[in-house]
Amino acid sequence: MTSRELVTPRVLATSTASIATATTTNFSADLNLAASSVYKPGDRVFIVIRATTAGTTDSTSFSVQDAPDNAGSIGTPAAAVTTTLPAAATGNQTVVIGVQLQPGRPWLRVRTTRASGTTDTLLCSAVILAVPHSL
Repeated sequence: MTSRELVTPRVLATSTASIATATTTNFSADLNLAASSVYKPGDRVFIVIRATTAGTTDSTSFSVQDAPDNAGSIGTPAAAVTTTLPAAATGNQTVVIGVQLQPGRPWLRVRTTRASGTTDTLLCSAVILAVPHSL
């Protein structure tokens, strides 16, 4: 195997969230790719979410938003262009999401949504990764 065949993703950010009620919760940090020293224009961006719970009752789903820059802060977010997200599920989850970046929308936000229920608490972590487009 050559070194070119080895894919080494770069970690752009990590973020966490906890959800226990019927609501939508943003993960702990928004990411501005334009200000990132790790992101390179043209990189492919992936998000890996791991959610753990002791319960198996309440359904929880995940989503990604992108947004324009607003004087160094996140602008108005909207649904990002992503791979098809899995339906809401119960119990432990691992989700891998590919993100298609949009011109003029350098901010990314990861979210979790509980449609109903307050039985389970999900502890969630997200890792946002970049892989060179050429690979």
